[in-house]
Amino acid sequence: MRIRLKRFLNAASAFAAFAFVIVVGVRLAAQQPPAPAKPVKASAGKTAQPAAGEKEFFLHAFHARDLGLDCNTCHVPEREGSVVFKRPGHDQCMTCHAEAFTVDLNQKICSQCHSAFPPSGGDDVLKFPRFQKTRAILFQFSHAKHVDPQARIDSRTGFRADCTFCHKFEPAGAFATFPGHTECTACHSKPGMHPTLSAASTTEDCRGCHTPEEIENPGFTEQRRLIAPHVVSGKLVNLKFTHLAHFKNREQYKLNCTTCHYAIPQSTGLENLTLPKMVDCVSCHDNDKTIPAAFRMSNCQTCHIEPPTGAAPGSHTRYVKPDFHTESFRRHHEQESNAPGAKCFVCHTNVTAPTRVMEVAATDNSTSQCNACHLVMRPASHTSRWKDDLHGKFVENDRASCALCHTADTCSRCHNEVPSSHEPLALFKAGAHQRLALLNERSCLTCHTFQNTCSECHIARKQ
Repeated sequence: MRIRLKRFLNAASAFAAFAFVIVVGVRLAAQQPPAPAKPVKASAGKTAQPAAGEKEFFLHAFHARDLGLDCNTCHVPEREGSVVFKRPGHDQCMTCHAEAFTVDLNQKICSQCHSAFPPSGGDDVLKFPRFQKTRAILFQFSHAKHVDPQARIDSRTGFRADCTFCHKFEPAGAFATFPGHTECTACHSKPGMHPTLSAASTTEDCRGCHTPEEIENPGFTEQRRLIAPHVVSGKLVNLKFTHLAHFKNREQYKLNCTTCHYAIPQSTGLENLTLPKMVDCVSCHDNDKTIPAAFRMSNCQTCHIEPPTGAAPGSHTRYVKPDFHTESFRRHHEQESNAPGAKCFVCHTNVTAPTRVMEVAATDNSTSQCNACHLVMRPASHTSRWKDDLHGKFVENDRASCALCHTADTCSRCHNEVPSSHEPLALFKAGAHQRLALLNERSCLTCHTFQNTCSECHIARKQ
């Protein structure tokens, strides 16, 4: 019995000592600072891009939709009172993700700004904005609402003031820059202007211009896919172009911003925003004899970085009829020819020039463009039979079309003469007119009435 009691006491003492050591160890561990995180070694060629099969992470969609954060949580002004917002840095991210920066690096978080993991410093930082010149930042911008309806000219530059106010040319003069917050704040910082642009702008203000979900996810909506890549970047593939070369001769050729960018004032969104088309280049470089030979359309090296081989496409000359000029287009081209900025004058040299086209659009005098062509070019329908045999039926069906070129005097001058069908007149009056009158009595009544002509021979029967 004594032996068993002695063994029990010894075991209890050992257990108590063991428990004491554990408690003391835990307390000491609690008092000591945490061990620094071990540096993560980057594997060769390992980047911060999503792994194969991993779902792409959309940063703004997650923070705005799932977490409900405001834009100004991460986007803060560059300096106090500034309307230019700087790129979110570690200070903004650590508000919520402190552990991911100090304890254990999080690859998904680092990959939002860095191209390599673990980050090596400022050398691997991605461009900001993330998709600069590859994806649109604005989606609902309307030039029609922003252009000056009076098209006033800046006396210092000689160009439209509303264009040069927002678009500044690069030092080389090749391309113009896109406007930023600095240009927008000239108007959108005023009281009552929506959206309001200031250092204290809210999420509602930001979303008045930006839709970050559209920028991150190309398949977010159909609208994103309607915007052409050259509209976002401002450049076309395999083309070398400079505005500076055109500025040097702008007085000689009367060039202004809307001479080539004629569709901009009517643009209501990026999906219908276009750069000048090939026909715009042809209008000068394949038409005006004052253009030096080195800058003619026949010299491919003038515009192309890598000159193509073979014959020039039909779009590069005004001497090849466009594919859409079908027989149907010939008869129903009124809408296209009267559209603002119509380019009929490129091939049809008798049609009004571009400056006149803009005046026509402004004054809604659409018939001016029709007259410019139809007064000097006879329509294809006006064949040798047209005058004597065919035109009467067309006049009956569509008199308004005739009135585009002809006046009442045109009809009276011709119809005052004896028609060829009435020759010889004595025989025609004697009875030869009967068949024609039975077939188309209305044509007779164009000139004659029963009272002043028919009644001479045909006396109405008395009832």
